Amino acid sequence: MKTKLSLNQLTLLSKKIVFRRAFSLSLSIMLLASILNNDLLSANVTTNNDLPPTGLTYENYPPLKDVYKDYFSFGIFGKGEMEGLLYNYASYTPGNEMKPENTQREKGTFTYTSADNAMKNYSDRNRDMLFYGHTLAWHSQTPTWMWDAPPARYDQPGEFDRETALENLNTHIENVLGYYGSRIEGIDVVNEAIGDSNPDDWKASLAKGEGWYMALGWEWVELAFLKAAEVVDSNGWDVKLIYNDFGLDSPDKARVVYEMVKDINEKYRGVRPNGKPLIEVIGMQGHYSLFTKAQEVEDSIKLFAKLPGVKVHVTEMDIALPPGELTAEKENNQGMKYAELFQIYRNYAAGPANTTGNSKVIESVKLAGVRDVRTGWKGGEFAMPYDYDGKAKEALLGILYPKEFLATHEYMDTNTEEQVQIDGVYVYDTGKGDRWSGANIILGSDASQWPWSTAGEDGKIAFIPEKDATYRLTFNYTAKGTTSIRVRWINDNSNGGYTSADGVDVNTYQYSANEVAKHIPAYFNSGMVNMGSYTLTTEIKLDGSQPTDGLIGNIAIRGGGGGNAFSINWIKVEKIGTNEDPDTLLVNWPKGIDDEEPPVDDKDPVEEEPPVDDEDPVEEKPPVDDKDPIDEKPPVDSDNSVDGEAPIDSEDPVDREDPIDNKDPMNMEDSIDSEDPDDGEKLPDTATYTFNSLVFGMMLLLVGLLLIFTKRKLKQ
Repeated sequence: MKTKLSLNQLTLLSKKIVFRRAFSLSLSIMLLASILNNDLLSANVTTNNDLPPTGLTYENYPPLKDVYKDYFSFGIFGKGEMEGLLYNYASYTPGNEMKPENTQREKGTFTYTSADNAMKNYSDRNRDMLFYGHTLAWHSQTPTWMWDAPPARYDQPGEFDRETALENLNTHIENVLGYYGSRIEGIDVVNEAIGDSNPDDWKASLAKGEGWYMALGWEWVELAFLKAAEVVDSNGWDVKLIYNDFGLDSPDKARVVYEMVKDINEKYRGVRPNGKPLIEVIGMQGHYSLFTKAQEVEDSIKLFAKLPGVKVHVTEMDIALPPGELTAEKENNQGMKYAELFQIYRNYAAGPANTTGNSKVIESVKLAGVRDVRTGWKGGEFAMPYDYDGKAKEALLGILYPKEFLATHEYMDTNTEEQVQIDGVYVYDTGKGDRWSGANIILGSDASQWPWSTAGEDGKIAFIPEKDATYRLTFNYTAKGTTSIRVRWINDNSNGGYTSADGVDVNTYQYSANEVAKHIPAYFNSGMVNMGSYTLTTEIKLDGSQPTDGLIGNIAIRGGGGGNAFSINWIKVEKIGTNEDPDTLLVNWPKGIDDEEPPVDDKDPVEEEPPVDDEDPVEEKPPVDDKDPIDEKPPVDSDNSVDGEAPIDSEDPVDREDPIDNKDPMNMEDSIDSEDPDDGEKLPDTATYTFNSLVFGMMLLLVGLLLIFTKRKLKQ
C-alpha cells in the first residue's frame, strides 16, 4: 500500500532527517575529539619531563603521602606548620615529647601530657594519622639517675650500680611502652648507641663514657629490646621495635650496626612469637648535606636488606644547605640530592609500586619538618622542601618526581673559598662549601702520651701544651641560625671523636655569651641571637694528671645541637703569664702569629624575625648534640642537661671521619643501580593544560558551526 505525502509533510520529514544526521555528526565529532584529545594528552604526559613550577603553596601539588602510598608510608618527625603537615604526611613521630626526660623526669612519676596533646592535635584533624614513638633508651635527654650516675639520688647508691640501673630501665620501658603500645605503629627502643665505629667489633664500638653503658656495659642494647619485646608480645600488639642511629651512610658505621643487629637477632631467635626478630627495624637517620654520597646510602640499604626479617625506616630526614643566601645554585643542588635519594628509596620500597626486583625493605620515610626555619634545628640551613613562607622549593619537586627531576637537572657549580692554613688549626664553614662548621685545634700527635690525642694526616699541631699551665681560648663567630656554641675535647681531627669524659660532662657547664668559661667542655647557650657576632672566651688550667680519654685532648669548637649555620671569624689561643710574665700568643687564626692581632668587633645583634605562619619553630637555643628537631625542653637535672635543648638525635650528623675532603658535589659517585619501573608516571596537568583547553575549544567551535549550518539548511 502506497502512502501519499503532502509537500508540507515531505518538507518536515526532510528537516527531521537533516537534524538527526547533524546531531549524530555532532556527537561523532565530540567523541572523536575527546578520544584524540585524551590520546594526545596521555602521550604528552608520558613522553615529556616538564615539571610544575616552584614557588606555590602546598595545596597546588599532590600530597606527598598520596604520591608514595604504594611505595612506603610518608611521615614527619617532630612538629611543623599544621596545615602543610596534615596535607602531606601520613604519620607523626614526636620529636621530644616521649623522651625519658619528659616522661619520667622524677623517679616513679610518669607524665604523658605532652605526647598525648601532640597526638590528639593531629588525630583530631586526621583520624587516619599513624603514630610512632621516640625514644625509650638513650644516653641523652635522659635523667642520669636512671643509670645510677653520681650523686646518689632516690635512695640509690649513685655508683653506676648494675642492678639499680637495670631495674630503672625495665620500669621505664614497662610504663611508657605499656601506656602507648596500643596506639603506635613502632617505637625507637634504642637510640644512637654507637660511638667510634670498629667494623670488626660492634661491642667495642658502643659509646662507653655515657649513658646506660656506664652501668650495664655492652649488654644494655639487647636488654632494652628484650624488655620492649616482652611488653609488646604479652599484649599482642604489632608494634615494630626499632634501632635508630645517625651517620649510617658511613660504610664503617653501617657495618657495625649490621653486625650488632645480626648477632642480637641470632642470639634471641625464637624468643618472640611468629618468628619475629628481636630488632625488627633499622632506623636510618637522614641528616644529610650536599656532600652526602647517594651511592653510600644505597650500599647501606643493600647491606641491611641482608638481615632476615629486618626492615628499614628512613627517619629524621633533612638536607642542609650552607647558611646565608638561598641561591639558585644551592636550591637546584638540594633538589638534585633529594631526587637522588628518593629514587633510591623507591627502588627499595616495601610497597607494590616497587617492581625493580630489588629487596623490598623501606617501609617508611619521615622528614624532619615541613618548612625551613630561621632558628633551632637546621635553622638558617634551608633543609626542608618548603621555604620560610611555605612556598615550594626545587627540593619538593625532587621528592615528588625524582626521575623527571634528574632527567631535567644537573648539579650546578658553586664557588668556594680555600681555607687559610695555620699549622694545627682547621676551620670549617658550610657557607664556604665545607661539610660542617666549626674548628679543631690540634694539641697532640701521639695518642700514647698526654694529651692523648692525634693530629690529622699532615701531622701538624698548633702548639705543644704544658701540663698544669693556664690557657685562654678566644674566638669570634657570627650566628647564621645556630645561636649556641660548644667547646669540647676531641681525640683527633675528626667531627665526632670526642673523649668519653667529655661526653659525660657535655651539658654540665653552661655559660652566657658574656661569661668566661672555666671548664671544657663549655656550653655557651644564652645571650646570642641570629645574625649577631660574639666573642666567646674560655680560660682553663690543663690538668697534667688527666688520663687517656679524659678531659684533655685536642680542642673542638662546634655548634650547639650539631648546628652548622655559623661562621668562625677569628681564633686566638694564649698562654696566660704567671708572676707578672706577659701572656704568650700561640694561635692567631687567620692572620698568623707575626701579623696584627684581630679586633674584637662584636656586631650589634639583629633581632630575630617572628615565626612564620604557625610554623612552630624551635626557641632560640638549639638542642643538645643534635637531639631531635623540634621542641626545646628544660634540663633534666644539673649534671646532664641543658635548658632549651631541642631535637634531633645526632651529635654531629656528619660521619665520624676526618672532616672535609673538598669534593665538589658534581663529582660525587651518586649512581643508582636500578631504574624506576614507572616510565609512564604522570606529572601534573600544568604542562598540558593549555593544550587541553585549546582542543576542547576547537571541539565546541566545530559543533557550533555545524548546528548553525544545519539551522540555515532547515530554513531553506
